[in-house]
Amino acid sequence: MLHVTFKAAGARFALPARDVEEITPLVELAPLPGAPPYVAGLMNHRGASLPVADMTVLLAGRPSRPFASTRILVGMAAPGLAVGLMAERVLKTLDLDPAALVPPGAPAAPYVAGVVTDEGQVVQVLTLGAVLPPELLASLKAALEAA
Repeated sequence: MLHVTFKAAGARFALPARDVEEITPLVELAPLPGAPPYVAGLMNHRGASLPVADMTVLLAGRPSRPFASTRILVGMAAPGLAVGLMAERVLKTLDLDPAALVPPGAPAAPYVAGVVTDEGQVVQVLTLGAVLPPELLASLKAALEAA
C-alpha cells in the first residue's frame, strides 16, 4: 500500500496515500482561538476553512520550521471534515506491505497505527482520522456547518 512519508520532530512518519487528497505548500494560517496548541490555525482551502495541525508541535512541543520542504497534507479526518497536517519535511512515497506493520512496542499516541522499518529507519504509520481529538473534530465540524 502506498504511503506519503514525512519528517516531524526528527522522526519519520507515514500516512496512507489514499487518505491524502492533496499536498499544498505552506501558506499563512489564521489563528483559531481556543484550539489546542498543536492546531496551528485555519487555512483557506478552495474557499473553505481548513484546520491545520502542526505535527511537530504535537510530537515535539515546538512549531515546525518553515523549510522549503514544509508542506500541508490535506485529507479527510472525518466524514465532511477535511484537515491539514503541517509537516516540516515531506519526503517521498513508500510502498509498505500492511502485513509488515507491527505495534510500536511501547505505549503510543492513539494515532500511531504501527511501525515499519525502511532503509534501516523506523517509520511510524499514522491514522489521519485519529490525529485530532474526536471532541475537537466534532466542534470544528459543527462550527463549519454553522458558517
